Amino acid sequence: MIADARAAVAFLTRLPVGTTDLTARTLSRAAPWFPAVGLLVGGVMAGTRALANLALEPTPATVLALLAAMLVTGGLHEDGLADAADAMGAHAARERKLAILRDSRVGAYGALALIFAVVFAVAVLAPLDDGEFARAAVLGHVLGRWSTLPQALALPAAHRDGSGALVRPSAIAVAAGTTIALATALVAGDLGPGAIAAATAAVVTALGATAAVRVLGGVSGDTFGAVAKLVELASYAALVAAWGH
Repeated sequence: MIADARAAVAFLTRLPVGTTDLTARTLSRAAPWFPAVGLLVGGVMAGTRALANLALEPTPATVLALLAAMLVTGGLHEDGLADAADAMGAHAARERKLAILRDSRVGAYGALALIFAVVFAVAVLAPLDDGEFARAAVLGHVLGRWSTLPQALALPAAHRDGSGALVRPSAIAVAAGTTIALATALVAGDLGPGAIAAATAAVVTALGATAAVRVLGGVSGDTFGAVAKLVELASYAALVAAWGH
């Protein structure tokens, strides 16, 4: 279990957890821990906001908190969002879209998607106090990482040698990860708002996965990241709205 948890942290963050061989078998075994990694990232984000709020106004403190989360993860989901936006937004055949997906350069669609992601998160989270911010951060990051599990279980990979093919959890692993994610949502968000956020995450996951299969023929590491980022943002919005802000 410790090795599996370490593999999940190594795959989803840039934290130094020792040498880990991230093979298909290792990542598939580590999949139930993906939502738990969201607890770690959300905690870093919440702690940064609380510390920054001691000297700064809520908006710049929120920007620093978002930056801290990106640094911890190496911008993994932001990179996926940009690449997926460029590929799926291109007016081209599927083969060309798949080539764009693997291109590390950021185009117009990718840049716009990143700007939207940052601005939307700041607008939704900045008005929250530190306690509410911490709960939203944890919930959003946990549900975002959960979104990869059902996609990896049920959908074909767009590339045979990409992350979409490497991460192939069992149904039991997905059930375990889902239990962690749902429990976190209900505790962090309160029963009703947490359930609304979790349902929103499920809907966004389904829509994103459907778009990936229709446009690209399957899922990939980039589409996993893109859907995770969209789920994170949607969870923030659903939770804050359910709280009545």
